[in-house]
Amino acid sequence: MGKGKRTLLVGLFLNFVIVFLFINSVGASPNVYYGRVVGIEGPIFQVKAENGEVSVFWCGYKTLLESRLPFIGDRVKVEYIKDSLRRNAATRIAVLK
Repeated sequence: MGKGKRTLLVGLFLNFVIVFLFINSVGASPNVYYGRVVGIEGPIFQVKAENGEVSVFWCGYKTLLESRLPFIGDRVKVEYIKDSLRRNAATRIAVLK
């Protein structure tokens, strides 16, 4: 195999890897969820919506708390994204009145 063909193959492979990484990183737009907190277990919040659906949100060191830490029974607005493990990662939590 000539040196030119090897360079071409390596270049195509690197372009494929870069494009694949960009495709996976796009689409991290935040979603909004409203409901009442029904459970807290460490960094995990369980929030029940008006229609009775319960969703689980993971909180981390990048989670921004608007006012205070929510307690069970508080009405909250949760902005979240899907993280690399396909979990609901909370980016912002606001306690509503």
